[in-house]
Amino acid sequence: MKIINVFIVSIIAILGCLVTSCSDDETSLSRAVLASTELLVYDVEPIESQMILVTSDGDWVAEFPEWITVAPSSGKVGQTEVTISVTKNVRDNLPDNPRKAEVLFKGRNLESIARVLVRQNGDKLRDPIDYTIESIANVEDETVVRLPEMTVVALTSNGFIATDGTSFTYVKEPETTVTVGQKVNIVGEKHSDRMHMTYMLGERISDAGTGTLPTVAPFDISSTLDQTEGNVYKYVTVTGDFDGTAITVSGMTNKVYLIDPAAELGVNQLGGHKVTVTGYFAGVAAPVVNVIPTQIEDLGVNEKVFFFDDFSWMENWVSVGNGKGRCADQVGAGNNGGICPQLQSVIYEGKSAYDALLEKGYDFEFMGNQNVVKAGEGAKHCTYLQDTYLKLGKTGYHAGLVLPSIEGVSAGDELLLTFNWCPMVTGSGNFDKTQIVVIVRNGSEETQIPVPPHTLVNKEKMVWQNANISLGGVNIDENTKIIIRNIDSQWPTDPDSSDPALSRFFLDNIKIKLAD
Repeated sequence: MKIINVFIVSIIAILGCLVTSCSDDETSLSRAVLASTELLVYDVEPIESQMILVTSDGDWVAEFPEWITVAPSSGKVGQTEVTISVTKNVRDNLPDNPRKAEVLFKGRNLESIARVLVRQNGDKLRDPIDYTIESIANVEDETVVRLPEMTVVALTSNGFIATDGTSFTYVKEPETTVTVGQKVNIVGEKHSDRMHMTYMLGERISDAGTGTLPTVAPFDISSTLDQTEGNVYKYVTVTGDFDGTAITVSGMTNKVYLIDPAAELGVNQLGGHKVTVTGYFAGVAAPVVNVIPTQIEDLGVNEKVFFFDDFSWMENWVSVGNGKGRCADQVGAGNNGGICPQLQSVIYEGKSAYDALLEKGYDFEFMGNQNVVKAGEGAKHCTYLQDTYLKLGKTGYHAGLVLPSIEGVSAGDELLLTFNWCPMVTGSGNFDKTQIVVIVRNGSEETQIPVPPHTLVNKEKMVWQNANISLGGVNIDENTKIIIRNIDSQWPTDPDSSDPALSRFFLDNIKIKLAD
C-alpha cells in the first residue's frame, strides 16, 4: 500500500507541474520520502553499521547529529541504500548515558519527511540527580533518580521500605541484599503503579552506614477503612478476617490486600483466621486497599477455608488487556461497554490468561457450534477477562468454570460454596435470561444444585448477585469436580447446535469453606 501511495504522489507531482509550470528547484524536491524502518538500536561500542532503504519520488537530503553518520546523506528519485553508523558512546573510558536522536530524510515539506529514531545503549545510572522521597512523586516515570542516605525500616519478599526520617518509599528488586537499620544510597528508575503510588527500582545500592529507625506508632485504619485515601506510604495497622487473599473488616466495604509480604510472615497459612496486620499503606482503588505487611498477629481461626479466589492474582494480565488498555469492569460500571478480551488473547510474559488459569488447576466446559469453533478449543473463544474477574459465554456459546481440586476435606465436613455472579446485559439494556447451577461430579455420579435466579430488572444497571450454596451431604475429595455453569436447558446436547439463547454471566470471589 505504501508503494502505491508513493507512485500516486509521484504522478500527482508531475501533473501538478504540467498545470502550474513548477520551477526546476521545486520539481527536484521529493513530495514523498519513505524509510524501510523507524528504529535502529546500537550497542555502546557498535561493531557494525546498519543499512536501510530510502524510497522517494524526487531529491532528498538527510539531517542528523554529529555522533551519527549517514552515507549517502542525499539522494534522488527511486530506492537508495543508506548506511547509518554511530560513534562509541563512552566518556572517560566508561559508558556514557544512553542517547537517542532522529535521522530526518527530508523532501519538499513537512509531509515529505521520513523519520528514523536512532537509539544507543549506555549507562543510564551514570549521572543521577539527588531527590527527596517527597520530590520524586513529581518527576516523570522512568527518570533515573538518587535517594541518598535512606534507612531501611522493613524487608518485603521483593524489596524493602526505606525512610528519610519523615517519609517512606518502596524499593523493588534491589540489586543487593540490605538489612533493617542499614543506611543506603539508592539509584534507580522512578515508577508509579496503577494506584498512583510511587516506587523505586533498586538498580544500584551502596552502603552509607547505620541509620536510626523511626519510633512512630502505626495508625489504626480498621474503623476508617472506607475513608482511607492518599498516595503516600503511611505506617498503619488493621484488624479483620483474612480469607487467604483479602482482609474483611466488619461494617466496611473496602478490603485490605497484602502486597509483597515477606515469606517469614507465613501469609499462606493464615486463610480463615482473624489477624492484625501492621505495615505500610500502599494505595487505594475502592474497594481495594493495599498494605505492605511487616508484622502479622494471628488472633485465631475465624473460618476454615478450603478454597478462595478473587482473581486478583490476574492483575498483570488485566493491566495488559488486549494491548489497547486495561480490561474493563463492566459490572462495576453498570454497563456492557469497555475492553473485554478473550482469555487466550491476553498475554503477559509469554503466557495467556487462559493458560494461567489452567496452571492454577482450573478447567472449562464448553458447548457451542463445533462447525464454527475448532473442536477442543471452544472454551478459549467464549471466555473473557475483566478487571480481576471472568466473563463466561457469548451468544449461542456457553462456558462453565471447573474449580481446582479441593483438598483437606474430612469425612462428614459440610461445606458452603459462595460466589458473586451477574448476568450480562444486552445493548438494549435487557438482562440475559441466565440461570446457573452448581454441579458436583464424582466420576459418573453428578449432583446439580440450582443457584437462585437473579433479581435484576431490565434497563437497570448490572449489580453483583451473592450466591450461598450448601454442599452438605455431597461427598467431596481431591478427585471431585465442582462446576459453575448454565442449567441443562441452556446447555444444548447437540454439539452442532448454535442455540441463540443469551446466557452469558460474570463470576468472581469464589470461596469454599466449612459451614457454620
